[in-house]
Amino acid sequence: MPLARRLRLPHLRGQLTELIPTARAQRWDPAELVRVLLAEEAAGRDAAMLAARRKKAGFPAGKTFDVWDEKKSSIPLATQSALRSLEWVTRRENFCVVGPEVIVGSFVI
Repeated sequence: MPLARRLRLPHLRGQLTELIPTARAQRWDPAELVRVLLAEEAAGRDAAMLAARRKKAGFPAGKTFDVWDEKKSSIPLATQSALRSLEWVTRRENFCVVGPEVIVGSFVI
């Protein structure tokens, strides 16, 4: 869609071919279609911004808690659970793990 390109909405444009037929088939309200398309654009921008920030930070790996192997870590399980809760983020505490297992988190504070 040329207008989406002109308005620089690449993530919305990428979803149009999938969502328009779905919206027609399921008889979505036009406002619902607009909401879903804007949500897709926002999610795409968030993902792109996260990738850009990670690249700029120069982190050595993009690991998350999802790929963390608790059994291979020398960090006690209770400490690992506390870290996973992310309570330290709301307290604005720093967190750094050095070694073969590196967790790279991205948080907006």
